[in-house]
This record gives sequence, structure tokens and C-alpha cells, in this order.
Amino acid sequence: MTQEYLLTFLEHGVIDLNGDDTRLEKLRSTATDLSSTLLDSPSRAIRYTLVAADPNILSTDPTIEEAMQALRAQWTTVANAYKGGYPVAILRAILLEALVQSARKEDSIAVAFVNTARNALAYSESSSESPVWKAAVSEIETKVDARAESEWATPEMITVSPLRYKASVSTAQELEAPVVDRDELKQKIRSAAGPGGSTPSNQYHSHSPPQWANEFSPMMGDAIANSIDEIAAKLTSNPIDISGPLSALAKAVAGHVDKALTSFSGATAGLQRRTNLLWWKEALYSPSVHESYLELPAFEAAALMALDLHQQVPSYSPASVSAFLKEAIRSLQANDEEQEFSKLLHEARTTEFMQPFRTLAAEYAPSPNGRGPVLSLIGYPQSATIEDTEALLAFSGIESQHKLDPIAWGAYLFRELQSARAIQSEPLQQTEKS
Repeated sequence: MTQEYLLTFLEHGVIDLNGDDTRLEKLRSTATDLSSTLLDSPSRAIRYTLVAADPNILSTDPTIEEAMQALRAQWTTVANAYKGGYPVAILRAILLEALVQSARKEDSIAVAFVNTARNALAYSESSSESPVWKAAVSEIETKVDARAESEWATPEMITVSPLRYKASVSTAQELEAPVVDRDELKQKIRSAAGPGGSTPSNQYHSHSPPQWANEFSPMMGDAIANSIDEIAAKLTSNPIDISGPLSALAKAVAGHVDKALTSFSGATAGLQRRTNLLWWKEALYSPSVHESYLELPAFEAAALMALDLHQQVPSYSPASVSAFLKEAIRSLQANDEEQEFSKLLHEARTTEFMQPFRTLAAEYAPSPNGRGPVLSLIGYPQSATIEDTEALLAFSGIESQHKLDPIAWGAYLFRELQSARAIQSEPLQQTEKS
């Protein structure tokens, strides 16, 4: 039985419905509607998660407005029940329930939810909600890891299906058994035996042995040999064309070999990926800028490592990949450094070195509008100002003066890249409800 997080919020006292079950049913219906909206538009998953994870989200945030509109559709008089303003805590609980419902059905939403939640929860003040979020993230992360395992694991045995080839039906040729013309052969033998047979015949009688034998032998030999040659000629069949069957067999074998090689390649892709990542981590060399990370400033190197790792792994990657990145950044031996979030963001938006990152961020994320990913601020440096600390907090959920080390900065960017790619152009393939 799947867990219902609306009830979990109630049990932990995060929201209060005054014991009214009819209100709970309205919240459930709203969560179902928003879940359908997510399945139709997975790109909403990131901002839904960011808003749901922040207890201090502004009631004027566009996502809160969207959730409130969905609640009104199920509960017309909701404004009378909460006259002090929007019931933000309830709307956040509804958003979380909608996210979990859709993530259970759609893997791309699950990836976006887990990575975004990991980032957002690290900077939100939600201690009372911590058990709820821990359970939700754990459930969906387990689902993502199971999907990732199929793409990363190397099987103990590679199974290749049998060769599929059906030989064409052969058509038997009916041959009539040839028969020696005995009468003709007898006539020839009679001519070889002495005068009186058909012309030409042996002119000597048998009582003249030397002369008779010299005539009899070649004539008798020719008679028998000619009969054999006639039979042999009749036994010769027309040439059989086997190019068609051989060509079909060759194609079947080639196709079978291709499938076997594809199976081998797919089965060892995870091993190859892990091997390449280990080489990358040990070399500390950027394949994108062809330079050692050790030669770069720590925070630039961390951001670049996040980008390079993102380009080496698929969207469906186990949670341990983020830990792998942290250890790789730790190898830079510059983790005592710290910089304020606003400064890191400013450098990401302005330095020439981060131009490839900005280009990718603009492809992945929409322009800033309400609470959204940091990628939007990086990819659209002209669309929003970050000098206004309150505006920056409202958009990102992170205090401008909050200090991060290279590990935290790189891991944050990597998770955002993974989330954004998962929902960018993922074809919707819903899985069955558990």
C-alpha cells in the first residue's frame, strides 16, 4: 500500500483541517488534478518541488497561485475557510502529494523531484516536516535507483537469442530413369561378332581368330561405351541456383551477429561508464576545456566538474553519483575555501569561463519567474537582478550571504543539471501504479 503524504502532514501537525474529512477529500482531489497536470507537463516538477520544500515561500509565488486555483476548483469556499490569506502550508502539502503521485508513474518526474528536493531541503527551514520529506524522497529515490541500476549494472551472463533462420522449401526434380535400347545394342554386338550384321560389321568370322579379334574388340567396345554415354547424358540434370538460400542464410547470420554484439555492448555499457568515470576522477582532467581541474580556481573547477560529469552520465543515475562528484571535487584539496552564494552566482553569470555552462542552462531552464532553479538565473543573466537580496531569496530560496564550499556548489549545480535534462524533452512513458 502506497503512503499518502497529505495524511503524513496531518499526523505530524504540519497542517490542520480541524478534523473535517470533507476538507481532506477536497485536498486529495486537488492533488490528483495537479498530478495530472504534472504528467501532461513534467517541466513543472522542478518549481513544484522548490515551492513545496520551502516553508517560507511567498504566498504571491506563481506556483502557489497555481495550486490555489486548482484548490478553488475543488473547494469553492476555500477563501472563507482561510480568511487570513492563502493556506500556504496546505498548498505545499498538496504539491508534495501531487509530485509523489506523478513521480510514481513517470520516471523523468521522479529524477527531477529527487535531485531538486535534495538541493532545496539543504537550504530550507523545515525541521517539523523533515520526517515527511525524508520518507517521500527515500521512496522516489529508491524508484530512480532501480531504474538506474538497469542502465548501470553489468550482468553476470549475457544471453543471446538463438539464430532465427528458416530454410526455403526445396522443390524436388523428378527424373525419369533412362533405359538402354537393348535392340540397338544387340544389333551392334551382332555386327561386331561377324559378317551379316548391320553395316558396318566385322568382315571376319570367328574361326579366323587373329583378324576377327582385331575387328571385334574396337567395335564391341564402341557399342558398349556409346550406350553408357547415352545413359549418362540422360542422367545429367539442369544446374540448381542456390544463391537465394545462401543469401538469406548470410543475412540471418549477419543479423544474429549484430544482435549478439548489441547485447554485449548494452550489457557492458555500465561497466564502461564506471571505468571512464574512475579514469576521469583520477586524472582530474576536463574533457570539455582540455585542462586540468587542478590548474583552475576551485569554484570554477567545481562548476566545470559538475558540467563534465553531467555530460558523461545519463539522466537516470544512482544517488551515489552525486557522492562520487563530491569526492572528485574533494581531490582538489581546496575545500577550506568558501564564497557567498551571491558572489558565486555573479561569477557564473558573468565570467567567460562559465559561458558553456550558461549556454546549457539557457537550453534547460526557462527564464526566471517566481521560485525556480538557479539555472534560470545563470542562463538568463539579463532577465533578473541578483543584487536585490530579497528578490534573490524569493527566487532561489537561498540567502545571498550563505556561504558554500566547492563541494556544495558543484553538487548543487550537478543536481540541477540532472533535474532539468530529465524533464526537458523526456517522452512521457507512464508506468503502472504500484
